[in-house]
Amino acid sequence: MTSYMIFDMHLVIASGILGLGESPSSLGQTLALLITFLGIGVLVNGLIVYIVAQVIVERRQNQERQRRTQTGPPGVTPSA
Repeated sequence: MTSYMIFDMHLVIASGILGLGESPSSLGQTLALLITFLGIGVLVNGLIVYIVAQVIVERRQNQERQRRTQTGPPGVTPSA
């Protein structure tokens, strides 16, 4: 199977979802491509936002843990 055949199969599947029939028109192909690539873009951007949020939360946790270990447990004075 060539890459063109796989691409064409995806367009036929996408045009079937859009209700455009088995031989998609240029408008149908355009819509299918827009839906595909915009969907991928939204998915990737969502994953990037999730990763950045996780990094920020972990950094705050690490800073809090570092503050606790530098000052010691409550009620204990650090020895000089």
